[in-house]
Amino acid sequence: MYEKILIATDFSKYAEKLIECVREIPGAEKIVLLHVLAKDPLARVWSPGDEIKQAVNKMEAYKKALQDANLSVKIRAEIAEETPEHAVIERVAKEENVSLVVMGARGRSIWQGLLLGSVSSGVLRYGDKDLLIMRYKTLGGANKEEMGKFCSHIFEKIMAPTDFSPAGNAAIEMIKESKLTDNVLLLNVVAKGENQYQVDAALGKAQTRLEEMKADLAKAGINAKAIAVSASAGEPRTYGSGGMVKVETTPFASVGGVADRILSLAENENVSLIAMGSHGKGWLEQATIGSVASDVARMGPRPVLIVRSKK
Repeated sequence: MYEKILIATDFSKYAEKLIECVREIPGAEKIVLLHVLAKDPLARVWSPGDEIKQAVNKMEAYKKALQDANLSVKIRAEIAEETPEHAVIERVAKEENVSLVVMGARGRSIWQGLLLGSVSSGVLRYGDKDLLIMRYKTLGGANKEEMGKFCSHIFEKIMAPTDFSPAGNAAIEMIKESKLTDNVLLLNVVAKGENQYQVDAALGKAQTRLEEMKADLAKAGINAKAIAVSASAGEPRTYGSGGMVKVETTPFASVGGVADRILSLAENENVSLIAMGSHGKGWLEQATIGSVASDVARMGPRPVLIVRSKK
C-alpha cells in the first residue's frame, strides 16, 4: 500500500507528532523527511546555509526515532525561493516517487477556529499524491494546550463519504483493494432537491446504492455501515482558508451543508479517519466532491485522507 511516505515538517509540535503517527500506517517501509526553508520576502540578502544545517540536525533526531521503528529514512532540506513551499513539496514527492504525503495540522477547538495552514492547503489543492492530514485532540483551556492524538489506531474506523462518481469512490476502492480496515462507514449526503419529495426520493436511491457497495465490501471481508442523509438546511456556518467567512446555507442545495453533515456525523460516529476521493492537480475547487473534500480537510477536527482518483 503506502510503502514510501513523505513527511513534510516545519518542526512545530504538531509536525513532531507525525513521527508517532507514521508508524501506524500499514505497509510503511521508507520515509522521506522534508523541511522546506522559505525566504523572508522582506529580506534583501539571504544566506540559508546555517538554516539548512540546523534543519538537518533537527531531522536527524526524527530519523533516529523512525529507524528505531525499523523504517528506512532519507532526509532532505530544500529551499523555496522563487516557488511556493507547497510546490517544493510536490516536486520532492514526485522525485522520490512516494505514494503518500503526510502533513500535520491542528484540530479545532472552541478557541481556535480553522487552522489548516496555507502550505497544507496548497498541497491539498494542487498535489497529485494521496495526502494524509493529521489532526490532534487539543486538551486544556484557552491558555493551555496539550495534545492528545488520533493516530493511535488511525484506521480502526473509517468514514468514506461518496457522491458515487469515480473520483468520489476512489477512497472506497482503495480501502477494498488494500483491506485498510474492516470497519467502514459509507456515507452519501443529498444536497439537492427543490422540495421534500425530491429529497426523500434521492435519499432512497442513495441508500440503495450504498447497500450495494456495502455488499461488495462484505465480499472482501470488510464490515460496513451505510448511511444516506440530507444536507443541513438553512444553518449559518463559517469556513475558509486564511480569513473566516460566514455563509448562509440554502434549504436543499448547499455544498457547505454537505461538509457540515460529514463532520457532524464523523463526531457522532466517533470515526478515527475520514477518507475521501478526489482528482489530482487543481481539481479540488472545480467540482462538488472536490470542494467538499477541501472543506472537510480544512475544517475537520479529525484526520483526513485524500485519495487521488486516477479516473
